[in-house]
Amino acid sequence: MVRPRMKLFFAMALVAFVAVNCASGSKDRQGRSKKRASYIPKEIYANLLPNMAVGVEECYIFVRPDGDAPFFGPLRKGENIKKIDARKSWILVWTPRLRISGWVRKHQVYRIHKQTSHKETIPSKYLTVLHILKKRVNIRKTASTRSRIVYKARQRQEFLLLDAKRGWYQIWVPQVGKSGWVAGKLVVKQHRK
Repeated sequence: MVRPRMKLFFAMALVAFVAVNCASGSKDRQGRSKKRASYIPKEIYANLLPNMAVGVEECYIFVRPDGDAPFFGPLRKGENIKKIDARKSWILVWTPRLRISGWVRKHQVYRIHKQTSHKETIPSKYLTVLHILKKRVNIRKTASTRSRIVYKARQRQEFLLLDAKRGWYQIWVPQVGKSGWVAGKLVVKQHRK
């Protein structure tokens, strides 16, 4: 039988071990640096992100997903925007006209299926980054475990979020030059500022 103090000791030791080994400058067993493998391009093509349009006469863009946050705009009804991410009743969008990102209320925009120019780009600093949590994670062609594997990601690799559907995230995989899908339970989001 393990005593409560022993449990506490082992729990603290485990937390310390994880903290030391997950630090960005830690070393592996052979003494090599364990820095994050980042293949994130400086910008991506806008046609990779879902298209949306403004559905109300005036749609303001907020700095944070909070109605009391500073805001700018308004966007015009029917104006095309790009969906970057979503959180509860808010959507993070990229506005090509203003070339800036911000949060809009979910009920003020709707998804459209319109193609955009292949030349238009979005700086990746505005996009959400996903970090791989497991040692090996399969990136698939569609949002299904039965779908073909397009890439095998390693722990701590970073990818740009393109879309989300039923617990899956669509990501850009620059190693193979195409998008793929990863199960949401195998990654963690990091919003960029």
